[in-house]
Amino acid sequence: MAFSWVGGSFFVNHRNSRFSMRTLLFFIIQFSALQICAISLNLSSAFASESESAHAIASPSINKITIARGIGNYVPLEMIQDGKLTGLHIDLINHAAAQLSIEVEFISLPWGKALKAFTAGDIDAISYFGYTKERAKFAYYYAGNILSDTKWVLIALEERAQEFNFDHRFTGLSDYIIGVEDGYSHGEYFDHKKDLQRDTVSNFKALERNLKSKKNDLAMISYQELLGFKEQGFFDGIVALTPAVGSDPQYIAFSRAKNNSSQLRNIAELFAKELESFKNSDEYRALLKHYNFYHYQ
Repeated sequence: MAFSWVGGSFFVNHRNSRFSMRTLLFFIIQFSALQICAISLNLSSAFASESESAHAIASPSINKITIARGIGNYVPLEMIQDGKLTGLHIDLINHAAAQLSIEVEFISLPWGKALKAFTAGDIDAISYFGYTKERAKFAYYYAGNILSDTKWVLIALEERAQEFNFDHRFTGLSDYIIGVEDGYSHGEYFDHKKDLQRDTVSNFKALERNLKSKKNDLAMISYQELLGFKEQGFFDGIVALTPAVGSDPQYIAFSRAKNNSSQLRNIAELFAKELESFKNSDEYRALLKHYNFYHYQ
């Protein structure tokens, strides 16, 4: 009696009885061993694939990113000094990028154009970017990627400062025209308060011009920016009113709109970890002192 393998099963061949039961057992053991090897190889391949995927998540697959910013000088956060872009935000971004071996290209644009390019997915990231629900549809925000906090104030001609009485809810301001810059968010409450009259202008110089011509009664601006602009010779005779009307964190946000948005999300997460770690260091505290940061708060 002999045995043969056909179509995945053993068949007995009665015409040839030279094979013993020992021979049968030998074939069965050899076949089982082959199956075990195949399973082992498949498992090894699967674990190798999972390991490679985990490594891809842990390591950035992008080695250069473009970051849009407003074209102005926003002391001490983002400004041109001696022909070089510098400031607290810039140093923070460059630090995180260096730790991740990522090259950064900053693109300075009028804010409306910067926002449009970012929204369209033409830019990888954007700096000095406040959070809104609308923006979160096309931007990745992470708490670790907060660069600074902005304190919002209303400003007016010094000679008119006593005319305005208001609170944090802007009560008493419905009869006044408030200048705001195009594309800016001044906090979700102000942005969506419908009983206020707003005049949207292209840049901070128009805010100043409209106050001095009395076309606008008030303007909304970051207190840090107001102090920085005053140091540059702007907003003479214009003062910040009290109380301050809000404070918002400002982020580096990464694009959801680009084709490689999943990779940018990975970069955003890694940036957040690097910045969180750096903000606990003596080097970060030295950076705040270097830029005299608390003077502008």
